[in-house]
Amino acid sequence: MRTLALLRVALPLLAVAASVLVASPAQAGIGAVAVRSRTVEFGSDAAPQQVTMPCGPGEQLVSGGYAGGDPLLRVIASHPSDSQGTPVGDGSAPRAWTVGVVNTGQTVRTLEVFSVCLSGGDSTAGVYAGVQSDPSDPSVEAVCPQGMVRTGGGYWSVWYPRLGAARVDGSHPAGTRGWALDLTVPANLPARSSVTALVVCHTGPVAAVAAAPVVFDLRSASPSCAVGAAANICVVPRSGDATAECPGGAVLTGGGYRIVSGGPLTGQAALMDGPVSADAWRVRLSGTTPQDTPVRMSVEPVCLGNVVQPSEPVSDLIPDTGAKRNKALALGAGLLALLLFLLLVVLRRVSRRSAPPPPLIEVVVRTARFRYRDDAYREDV
Repeated sequence: MRTLALLRVALPLLAVAASVLVASPAQAGIGAVAVRSRTVEFGSDAAPQQVTMPCGPGEQLVSGGYAGGDPLLRVIASHPSDSQGTPVGDGSAPRAWTVGVVNTGQTVRTLEVFSVCLSGGDSTAGVYAGVQSDPSDPSVEAVCPQGMVRTGGGYWSVWYPRLGAARVDGSHPAGTRGWALDLTVPANLPARSSVTALVVCHTGPVAAVAAAPVVFDLRSASPSCAVGAAANICVVPRSGDATAECPGGAVLTGGGYRIVSGGPLTGQAALMDGPVSADAWRVRLSGTTPQDTPVRMSVEPVCLGNVVQPSEPVSDLIPDTGAKRNKALALGAGLLALLLFLLLVVLRRVSRRSAPPPPLIEVVVRTARFRYRDDAYREDV
């Protein structure tokens, strides 16, 4: 009876351990998206100022952004960073999103900064950078290594107090693993001027999901003209906004924008480039063009989906990465080994009790008693 009870307990546990060990990659997922934000005031200071919004404990950064609304508050950096606001080196895990601004006005202005974070996921984050090969390059791109998935991106630029910085006309996904910047570099900037693109990459059971961009035309206002020596100089104010979402079943982790046609815009281009919720990414732009031609923009979301069987080598099995899956595999393997040993002991006990007894040798001894007397030979004395 005791043996049967042990078997009834061991066999279901063995099945559970095997399912944990085999099915743990399939159960791994993206996790839940959380948007962290804070609103900060910036005084009238010609020097760059920055604000950092970290993710919560146990969360991993996937992207970030900002929302302002004032063209006099010029954004010169929007990038992943450590908890102190410093850009992290290649392959390092980001902890926060940092936005740098220069208040070109004379009054206090506000800006809301976002960090988009994952909780409960099984992927591991890292940041990779790309720099201009030449200071006059109109574009720069950072690319995730093979086997990693892009979740967002940003940039930082060098600011010169009297000369300014290169203007970012677009910050958007590029290809399947890259993040690109479209730049306008003023001719008066020094040769050492630079803009750095940064892309946030994740490795683990996640994959990029294709999503259609939202394309829209900027609205135009009445031209604004200034009297010149030879002729009036006129510019056309333009503005507009759009929101992009991911297809059903996918998770929104980031987004960006770029000019499809027309432009470039002068003045502050992006007044908002960030999430309005965990499911939607919005871009709001404002600027001017020297001619009355349409400017078409594109808002491009970054979306992720789960992977049951990754096509790339499972990097989560490498030490120091994918710790949650490693723990699940180790627990399942240990439990499976223990239950196999217990089952072996139980089966040996059962076999001993049910085996037939060894053959015996039977010895039969038969005896008989009798008396022999022959009176014929009896001799009388």
